[in-house]
Amino acid sequence: MQNKSYDNLWQEVKKAEKILLIGHRNPDGDALGSMCAMKIWLEGEGKVVELGCVDRPTKKYSFLPFIGDIKTQIVPNEYDLVVILDCGAHYMTNFHESNPDILATNGENDGHPFVINIDHHPSNDKFGHINIVDSDSASTTMILYDIFEYLDVNITPDMATCLITGIYNDTGSFMHSNSSQKVFEVASDLTAKGAKVAPLIKSLFKTSTVDTLKAWGKAFSNARVTNDNCLFSVVKNGESDKNGSGDEFSGAIDYLNMVPGVEYALLLQEDKKLIKGSLRTRREDVDLSKIAQGYGGGGHQKAAGFCIKKKM
Repeated sequence: MQNKSYDNLWQEVKKAEKILLIGHRNPDGDALGSMCAMKIWLEGEGKVVELGCVDRPTKKYSFLPFIGDIKTQIVPNEYDLVVILDCGAHYMTNFHESNPDILATNGENDGHPFVINIDHHPSNDKFGHINIVDSDSASTTMILYDIFEYLDVNITPDMATCLITGIYNDTGSFMHSNSSQKVFEVASDLTAKGAKVAPLIKSLFKTSTVDTLKAWGKAFSNARVTNDNCLFSVVKNGESDKNGSGDEFSGAIDYLNMVPGVEYALLLQEDKKLIKGSLRTRREDVDLSKIAQGYGGGGHQKAAGFCIKKKM
């Protein structure tokens, strides 16, 4: 079935002249790596390609190409084709609020342009006209690797760097349980194709500012274990020096999840407009994606998240 979807994707790409690539809000290495890898490929096919995301990426992703070109506001009807990458549900782009006509679920959108949905989250609600969704894949960039291999696309060193960034991000530098044999095989092949691994490891896993360390310390000092054996921490607006960007807490939830014996870990971050929840577990019998979906979020069985708008 996936091969047919890959063929259908290629047919739509060939027809399109101007293409928009969209990633999810608060974009991570998988969303950004997917967007940038596809942009390189599609521009090589002679297409006009632009990138869209409601939030600008943080500086730690500056090693990726085209990061500075991302638009935070889009006009969908300017494009022949929209490809939405790494969005576990239609609302994860946040563009559904300003452009609901192109993000109708179940592919029911009769408007323009055509939408292709490429993702690996089990919470995905199949909102595209073409849905290439593989919840067994460790990252969306892994799916793109399969697509490129099937279509006999030449993966350049820059594309390889983009693709391996998504893998490193979503496997926690090969420490998460989704680090399968295929993950290592693909990472090895991308390295052989010229992926620059050292810059991404330094940027994603070996660089923390003083503000980040202080924010983590606040999250750790606020941590509690409930009577139901769940660990949680709440960081209120104003409790960290740069509270509100959200990125300074990236990684803290993984450390909270290291506490032995707890069912799962929950980190709640408050800013002026939102409450962001991050969930992690090491257990096989806990499905965090279902918890996150109850709050309008999504994700995977062992790693999920959500955002709740505060009442003003």
